[in-house]
Amino acid sequence: MNFLDLLKFSVAGGDVDRLADGDVDWQDIHECAKQQSLLGVVFRGIEQLPERMRPPRDVLLTWYAEVQRIRLSNYKVNENAAKLSAVFRKAGFWSCVLKGQGNNLLYPDPYTRMAGDIDIWVKAKEGDNIRRCVDFARKHHPDGMIVYHHIDAGMFCGTEVEIHFRPSFMNNLVCNLRLQQWFEAEAKEQFVHSVELPDGAGHICVPTNAFNRIYQMVHISNHFFHEGIGLRQLVDYYYVLQQGFSQEEQRQEERLMKRFGIYKIATAVMFVLGNVLGLPREQMIVPSDERRGKLLLEEIMLAGNFGHFDKRLAGSHTPLKKNIQRLKRDVRLMWLFPSECLWEPIFRLYHFFWRMRNN
Repeated sequence: MNFLDLLKFSVAGGDVDRLADGDVDWQDIHECAKQQSLLGVVFRGIEQLPERMRPPRDVLLTWYAEVQRIRLSNYKVNENAAKLSAVFRKAGFWSCVLKGQGNNLLYPDPYTRMAGDIDIWVKAKEGDNIRRCVDFARKHHPDGMIVYHHIDAGMFCGTEVEIHFRPSFMNNLVCNLRLQQWFEAEAKEQFVHSVELPDGAGHICVPTNAFNRIYQMVHISNHFFHEGIGLRQLVDYYYVLQQGFSQEEQRQEERLMKRFGIYKIATAVMFVLGNVLGLPREQMIVPSDERRGKLLLEEIMLAGNFGHFDKRLAGSHTPLKKNIQRLKRDVRLMWLFPSECLWEPIFRLYHFFWRMRNN
């Protein structure tokens, strides 16, 4: 039994006897789960193992303590997400919490997903949206860095916050224009899609499943081409697809993915979801592609969650070195994902002038 075998069992279930019994490197499995920010998800699988297949007591107790911290963190972030949503309502904004606490609700146990910051998409009810978002953020966090789709808003009751005036973006400026038009057309429905958080934490607005099938694929694509993506984001997408969709939705969203330039990365994601997490073919939103999927999986296992464990990025702390590393990444990925890689240097130049104008 290795990390990927246990992850598949933890997410998709199945016959425990299919897991190899014998010598298991639990320290390695624990480290992989930690690097992929999946400690809680994998521990849920461990709880379903017979006693003879569980890790040694010291590993189990350490892991259990970590999972309890994840649960407590989710309690806190749930409450803060509800409070923050109320703050924006009072300030005259529509708001919608992206990923995070909304994705938690799709998991069998909403407290096993590792909590992070709060990404909140907001839209001013009147006035220039970007300017109002920037002014609101800097009123509370004067040094907040602005990028094309969000601004850092500092800490809110102990949780980091990013205020999004756009959910995400693509490097390809043509595809990005189409994507931003789609976001705008779909925004109203997302800002009224309210859900109740567990244990009376309050209510927030989160994207619909239909919106998430596009948006979260864009999010995966964006991070994959910029610094790296982890299995946690693919587990999120697994549970998004588990909510189901009609044949008409599948046909429409496949067309949208091609129009927005995310179709090729989506075929790679389907390969990983099928082969690593056990997603059935009928639940895939597009066909899977083995070549692209194997490259994606290799990058995921090398880089860890959001590329934080990518040894190839060691020493790239200055802006110049970061840009050189990104160009190397573009070259490495270009043969299978040419559009985003070729457009990336152009978008970077566009983004430089955009930040100068909007800072």
